[in-house]
Amino acid sequence: MEMLGELELIRLIEDNDYPARLIEAGVVWVELEITDAKTNAVRRERLSKSAFADLILDWRERRKRDLRELGPALRKIGIAA
Repeated sequence: MEMLGELELIRLIEDNDYPARLIEAGVVWVELEITDAKTNAVRRERLSKSAFADLILDWRERRKRDLRELGPALRKIGIAA
């Protein structure tokens, strides 16, 4: 399995609209600045690349679920979802 480089990590963050910025990446870890969407607080976190992958997958699932829950309400007020 090929390890993710900095460009691939940045692309994963951007493509998934994850509220974070890559600070540094090692062979098996990443350091991120993560922004809390509600409070705009920023925290630094160092994760294994495996934990980072889980974080992105959880983020995707939450976003999909939120959109599914919003869909009927948006259609009701005339906004396609």
